[in-house]
Amino acid sequence: MKNSLLLLSATLLLCACGGGDSKLHESRLSLSVTDAPVDHADAVVVSFISAELLDASGAVKESFVLDPPLQIDLLSLQGANSAFLIDDAVVAPGVYQEVRLKVDAENANCNAVSPPYASYVTVDGVDYPLIVPSGGSSGFKVKGPLTVAVGGSVAYTIDFDLRQSIAERGATDCYNLKPVLRVVDNATVGTLSGIIDGSLLADSSCTADTATGAGAAVYLFAGAGVTPDDVDGTTPEPLTSALLTATGNDQFSYEVGFLPAGAYTVALTCQAGDDDPETDDPITFLRSVDVQVDADSVTTQDFTAPSLVVQGS
Repeated sequence: MKNSLLLLSATLLLCACGGGDSKLHESRLSLSVTDAPVDHADAVVVSFISAELLDASGAVKESFVLDPPLQIDLLSLQGANSAFLIDDAVVAPGVYQEVRLKVDAENANCNAVSPPYASYVTVDGVDYPLIVPSGGSSGFKVKGPLTVAVGGSVAYTIDFDLRQSIAERGATDCYNLKPVLRVVDNATVGTLSGIIDGSLLADSSCTADTATGAGAAVYLFAGAGVTPDDVDGTTPEPLTSALLTATGNDQFSYEVGFLPAGAYTVALTCQAGDDDPETDDPITFLRSVDVQVDADSVTTQDFTAPSLVVQGS
């Protein structure tokens, strides 16, 4: 009996240890979305139906079906704000080369569509259907890599640059979403923020609202010493952008989150509302400054005094 009890105790101990080791070596992944905003829209709502992790050959290695679909207003996720698509899920360790997101959107021809829409843009209080070419079938991809170590826990964020991604679809009362995306490791990113003197928006070149800041924006370019330019599909293109928020006392604030550590050129324009991503526009930048962003920290860059105007091409 004594030997039997010892054997049973040893067996239970081994089972308990084995269970502990299994949990200890689980690999976990979180995936969120954030947004670089766009002018003239009240909301940009995208209905996500799945997220997939792909290997180097394009094969799906992990798939997460969002049931029910997850409707997210991307325009509400500015600065350092984000929303989870995948929250601390167990995945196989390894290197994933791409993420594919599938969304619920209206037909690509924008024919015979009627509200309520699964994905839509709200402009002046009116909802317009959002069209994502092949969004529901092949989806759209963002290149990684996403690295998940054995027993590790990682978090990544996908940034939608709506300024470069949203375009009105002719006279059809529909909008196209051609997403410009980037994915970052949250452990390696920092935040850029600052205060803007409202007197800058009184410049004769400005078309922005001097009271609310609407139509003005901060553009961020990868690398130092970049001559700022508009969004037009040609180099240099801004990595991301941020709208201005009125804070009172004739001042505005801005915030850009999820920036990989490194050097950037940050430029202020009060003509962002005139920047059509489909055309080359002569956007004026009031000021351009080099900044260094460090991981896990907030870098401050204020715009407090007028300076030489830089003309984009």
